[in-house]
Formats: sequence, structure tokens, C-alpha cells
Amino acid sequence: MRIEEGIVKTIDNGRAVVEIKKASTEACARCGVCVAAGDTIRLIEVEAVPGLSLGKKVTLQIDSPSAYKSMSLLLFLPIVAFITGCMIGVKVDFILPETPNLRIGLFGLLSFAFSLIVASLYDRRIRSKGFQPPEILSIEGQTYYPTEEEIYAKGD
Repeated sequence: MRIEEGIVKTIDNGRAVVEIKKASTEACARCGVCVAAGDTIRLIEVEAVPGLSLGKKVTLQIDSPSAYKSMSLLLFLPIVAFITGCMIGVKVDFILPETPNLRIGLFGLLSFAFSLIVASLYDRRIRSKGFQPPEILSIEGQTYYPTEEEIYAKGD
């Protein structure tokens, strides 16, 4: 989660476009919420809140996906699955008893492939959920407190 400051550029149909001037960082490039890329002006579309007007300075909360979860899922899980599959292949000596190396490699590769399928299904589930859209926390020094209707409408 990151906190950014910007200026409201447009408000239309309950949506506002906020301009953020900030140099590009690795975390910023990985987030994928902004319209622009590189060291330029970034435009973020957010839901408008009461009291918002053009030119006002706002503070935004931007939730970004965890890079550590993705790294562990794509790097750590397949390696552990391959090693576990090889160890299972050592113990299961009634399948291909004449060629233990083939059996160990086969079990290792099968468990490796299974882990990639699991990682792919998990990735699809995460993408289908989407990410939490940016929210306005405050408007020029005044903190925005959502009403009960807004909280219940979001499902929080």
C-alpha cells in the first residue's frame, strides 16, 4: 500500500482524474494503476467523494500487489515440488523398478508440472478478483470519512 499526493484535474459522473507528478520507481512501475509510464505526469482515475472539486490537492491510498507472493509462487514452489517429487520417486520402487533414475526424474517432472498448473490457476484467480482501486484519503488537509452506506456498498 502506498500513499500518494496529487491534484484533481477532472470530475465526471462520479469519477475523478488525479494528476501525480513523481519520478518512476521500481515499485511504481510494478503497480500498474497509472495511465502513464516513465518519469512523467501520472493520471489515476478514482471514485469522487463529497467535497471534491477541480484543482484541490488530495491524498490517495494505492494498493499494489505483493511481489514477494508472486516470486515465491513462481520460483520457490516449483523447486520444492520438483525435489519433493524426486524424493517420492525414490520411495515408490514398484513403478519402473529396473530404472530408478528414470522413475525419480519422472516423478520430479510430474510434480514440477503440477506446481506450475497450481501457480497458473492461482494467478487466474487473483487476476479475476482484480485489485483494490485507489481511494481518496483526504482533501487538502481534511480527512475523508466514508459514510455507513459507502462502507456497506463496498462490502468492508
